[in-house]
Amino acid sequence: MFGYIFIFITFFFYIGLSLLTASKPSLSGDNAMGYGLALFFLGIGFTISSLILTIIINSNGGFSWFLGGGGKNTVLVFLIWLFMALTTFFCALFKWEWHDNTMYPQFLHWLAVRHGQVWIPLLWLIVCFLSLNAGWQATVSINVFKIIFWVVLGIGAIYSGGLLIGYLRDSAKTAQAEMASRIEQEDRWHKEGLTYIASQKPEDPIINLLSYSTRYQPEDTRNAALAKIKAHPEWEAELLALLSDKRSYREVYYFLDSNRVEHPEHFVKPLNQSITWLSASIKADIKDSNNLQHWSFDSYGIERLLTAIDDQFQNQGVDFYPNVLGLKQALDTTPPERFKDVRFTITGVVNDWLRKHKK
Repeated sequence: MFGYIFIFITFFFYIGLSLLTASKPSLSGDNAMGYGLALFFLGIGFTISSLILTIIINSNGGFSWFLGGGGKNTVLVFLIWLFMALTTFFCALFKWEWHDNTMYPQFLHWLAVRHGQVWIPLLWLIVCFLSLNAGWQATVSINVFKIIFWVVLGIGAIYSGGLLIGYLRDSAKTAQAEMASRIEQEDRWHKEGLTYIASQKPEDPIINLLSYSTRYQPEDTRNAALAKIKAHPEWEAELLALLSDKRSYREVYYFLDSNRVEHPEHFVKPLNQSITWLSASIKADIKDSNNLQHWSFDSYGIERLLTAIDDQFQNQGVDFYPNVLGLKQALDTTPPERFKDVRFTITGVVNDWLRKHKK
């Protein structure tokens, strides 16, 4: 009973797809959107109903004539269904939606304009219809059924293989375009950075150059920034002034993370003090934030700070551990209820540093 119902439903969607693609639609404005939605829903409807139909017939032994039943028979039946459904939908799609510069093989369009979405599923539906009743099966030679199934399997497999090749080609082309765009963007930023550094004069604020001095910048950018920074007669004093200011201390982390200073003993106390400001800022930001994310404090320079401490400010008469512990406690501040499940990634970095330096 259900088999007859679903072959009717499947046939309904099949007729809808055939009529929809019979003549060229207007692919502009609202008409294009309506055509696209109709194609989508008819395609999905045909796919789902034909799958249910296949399950019903196979569970009742209706396809046992193919390879005599069994697991291998079932696998091949559903493989044929899959290839048929893919071929039907994409033939319907490609008949009127095809671009000359596509990366998909041309034979996909060739089959579509030759109404592959009409005759391929029709062959499948005829076999399914006759397979619903053992008496009906007797009216046609089993060899005819098998030939139809093998034809659908062969065409569907080739078509599906073409879809896979096209997808891989298109993905590769997209990846290459994205790579080229990223390289072009990085090259532009690189040139802009060098131009900006070259425009800086000894009387300009040293803070403008600090972000260009990090180890993660291109070597020529970093060297140019360092040369400009050290062209300031009192560059260490200027760094200390920035480090001792609540408004600018984090900018100094860019430099200290990647570059050694000549008098590290002058930096340890203001650097340690800056950790308390950082903790207070984080605690306030957690309590007042409207959008806490796991990456919220990744840009606060915490990893740069800890790297700088390990590289050049240990054993200078200042114990950083208590203030770093306070930083960890600030990161553990109870957030607003809606952010209770947020876990900051930078907390792991702080915890690792504390474990490494625990006495």
